[in-house]
Amino acid sequence: MQCKICESESTYLANAKILNKYDIDYFQCENCGFVQTEEPYWLSEAYSDVIASSDVGLVFRNIMFSKITSNIILTIFNHYNKFVDYGGGYGLFVRLMRDSGFDFHWHDKYCNNIFCKGFEAQDVETRPYELVTAFEVFEHFVNPLAEIENLLNFSKNILFSTELLPESNPKPDEWWYYSLQEGQHISIYTSKALSIIADRLGLNFYSNGLNLHLITEKVIPPVLFESLSYSEPPEAKKPSLIEKDYLKAIGKLEENKNEELPTFTQSISVKKGIKVVVDGVFFQLYKTGIARVWKSLLEEWAKDGFAEHIIVLDRAGTVPKIPGIKYRVVEPYNYSRTLRDRELLQQICDEEDADLFVSTYYTTPVSTPSVFIGYDMIPEVLEGNLNEPMWQEKHFAIRHASSYITISENTARDLVRFFPDISAESVTVAHCGVNSTLSPGSQDEVEKFKTKYGISKPYFILVGSRSGYKNGALFFQAFDKLYNKHSFDIVCTGFDLEFEDEFRAYTSGCTVYMLPLSDVELRAAYSGAVALVFPSLYEGFGLPVLEAIACGCPVITCPNASIPEVAGEAALYVKSDDIDGMANALCDIQKATVRNFLIAAGLSQAKKFSWSKMGSKVRSALIGATLLALNLREVNVIIFPDWLQSEESLYLELEEVIRVVGTHPDRSQMTLLIDTSNISEESEIDANLALSSVVMNLLMQEDIDVTDGLEISPVGKLDSLQWEILLDRIHSRIILKNENEQAIAQARVESVPLFQLDSLANTRFFREG
Repeated sequence: MQCKICESESTYLANAKILNKYDIDYFQCENCGFVQTEEPYWLSEAYSDVIASSDVGLVFRNIMFSKITSNIILTIFNHYNKFVDYGGGYGLFVRLMRDSGFDFHWHDKYCNNIFCKGFEAQDVETRPYELVTAFEVFEHFVNPLAEIENLLNFSKNILFSTELLPESNPKPDEWWYYSLQEGQHISIYTSKALSIIADRLGLNFYSNGLNLHLITEKVIPPVLFESLSYSEPPEAKKPSLIEKDYLKAIGKLEENKNEELPTFTQSISVKKGIKVVVDGVFFQLYKTGIARVWKSLLEEWAKDGFAEHIIVLDRAGTVPKIPGIKYRVVEPYNYSRTLRDRELLQQICDEEDADLFVSTYYTTPVSTPSVFIGYDMIPEVLEGNLNEPMWQEKHFAIRHASSYITISENTARDLVRFFPDISAESVTVAHCGVNSTLSPGSQDEVEKFKTKYGISKPYFILVGSRSGYKNGALFFQAFDKLYNKHSFDIVCTGFDLEFEDEFRAYTSGCTVYMLPLSDVELRAAYSGAVALVFPSLYEGFGLPVLEAIACGCPVITCPNASIPEVAGEAALYVKSDDIDGMANALCDIQKATVRNFLIAAGLSQAKKFSWSKMGSKVRSALIGATLLALNLREVNVIIFPDWLQSEESLYLELEEVIRVVGTHPDRSQMTLLIDTSNISEESEIDANLALSSVVMNLLMQEDIDVTDGLEISPVGKLDSLQWEILLDRIHSRIILKNENEQAIAQARVESVPLFQLDSLANTRFFREG
């Protein structure tokens, strides 16, 4: 078959079932990589519903593309001209663009125009439009070159989206974008194929390398388009066309009459609850275990409601889309532009009115308080090159942070060891969890897995990288010593799927399978393995160990860093350089008694870990970080003054409380919290002045120095989640004669122990000496 793009030879790629009924062949060009189907005889049936029922991302996609397109037009094109959206569907995108002030028109041969009636574009040959957009259209083209030439009748500038074929070259049943259920995606492109199209048309091609592309007569720096592809539009927006369109629709405005209409600003919404900005940068940079951790956290927060308090920054469209999570698309991260990135993050935090920032991988804003999440201290412990940009940014993030979370006790200890200014009390340990899909698989699942990949022998499994600190050499050298090594095969999985030449000599006569596995397949692989061998020199947590024991897979590992914390008694431990010890462990693991003990111990140990526990701990730590300004101590007592009482009465009451707390023997370990939540901003200034005045009066009295160890913290308006965390830290509430009953009810402090002031004065919280 001839390629429809470059006319080179296209050879058979795969067969797949579409619409759950037709077996069709896919062909791939040997030159440009373009994938096309056989002649698509099924299209009339596939388009019985023009918009596929599975297109649940339609609204989100239109909103996202409207923002990105606004930015691209304002930066590159003449925003006063007309534009057309080709294959415009229901017209939602056109409506959004017109609402944003851009004179967009709709064109679609198959779909009904619902949202932008009266703004249909006609088929033309004069190129009256500045730009034509075509989102999720190219993959539907039967004859791409001819149909793209039709687009050029509208404009010589085409902004379009289509997912590029990944470098791993997945077959139709291995990649969602083939859309087998609907049967409408019959053309799959590579970057090379799109470049060839642009060359043939005498135009320039720009791409973000993933899913958004531009064929244009304009010449621009490639990095400009890449940056604009992920950026929000600038603050200065065009006046909306909503009112003009309405007047036109009711016949009160002529088609070409350009009347000036008054503009109105929307009222500023009042902030409700805390707001946490999460930078999803790790998903852009890597696909390793940290990505699994964050995907699991976001899923847990979508379940427990915390998602309404966070917004995830989606770098380069790489963050997995989880229902219930709010996203903001931003430009990709680049280690050569870290200062610019900090400014960008600060701008976003300001725009989102964020209380807190947390990064999935070491990015920081300029001034918004941040929480550092430490996954490991590998470069510090193993003496890596700390001058590398990645580790410099890590250390900057540590110094910037006001609070810390680690995924193991060992990582927490290492963090404090290398950064002694960090107190151990400021570090929250939140252990990783394990997906519910990773549990012991049935014998039938195991057999299907082995049959699929042609595995006929018992096998050891290795997960992740094998070189460097992962210490794979220990396993392979020991494996070579086994008298029955030819009875076994080896399964390697993870993201590093090229087998290292240095290990080949140790596996002669055995088959090494390099397999990218889904969670379902990983469960079967663990369940059928002789053992997971994980000889790492250092782990921040050791997620493969937990996943293996959860599936009933025995583990051989090394007692390093956090690994014993995770595996407990459910592993055979070998010293990191003990080849004979590893060989003995590989023999021992074949014994039924050893295997049965480790399997039982592993299943019990795995129950200690869950993503819901981790999600809850991280959530509490993040909320707690927003309360750091309260300077909480070992003993925190709270009062709820009635700020509406007479000034004289208020001052006397405050003076009495501050005198007792400020002269208490345990005052150096106490914080007095004074509620100021139910008073206006102006009155709150008076409250602070009142507290200062009371302290000054007490200082002027002989033999009373209430500043010695005294900590007083006004408590302003807090979110319910903040109160939930704070209540766990409050030791008691001091009863006042005149109290703010409304504030007490709102804070829900019923469970907090009550103290009369004289009782507090006579109570010691800590033993002397």
